[in-house]
Amino acid sequence: MIDYSEKRDFIRMAMHCPVAIRPIGSANDETAELRDLSASGVRFVSARELSAGEHLQLTLRPANPITPPLQAAVTVLRCFAIDDGFDIAASIVEIEPVEYSAAD
Repeated sequence: MIDYSEKRDFIRMAMHCPVAIRPIGSANDETAELRDLSASGVRFVSARELSAGEHLQLTLRPANPITPPLQAAVTVLRCFAIDDGFDIAASIVEIEPVEYSAAD
């Protein structure tokens, strides 16, 4: 049996890749750096500070084109300053359908 000492509902997967974020209703994407992902949340680093409770659309496009993108509505839980920007934790509210073909 795997010893999982973090005691979270879902295991976090460490990831370091770009993600697109934007406020719900906006057409302007910003690039952030994904740090980890679980079934219920994400953590990423952004160049700008975000407020707790802010609603965003997050899009992750994996480097391998055979893997479909992940698009989700998220709500910011916390944000604090770090050396390279702002460390942001967000809860996944809804996984959104994405039009996708492996040729994209």
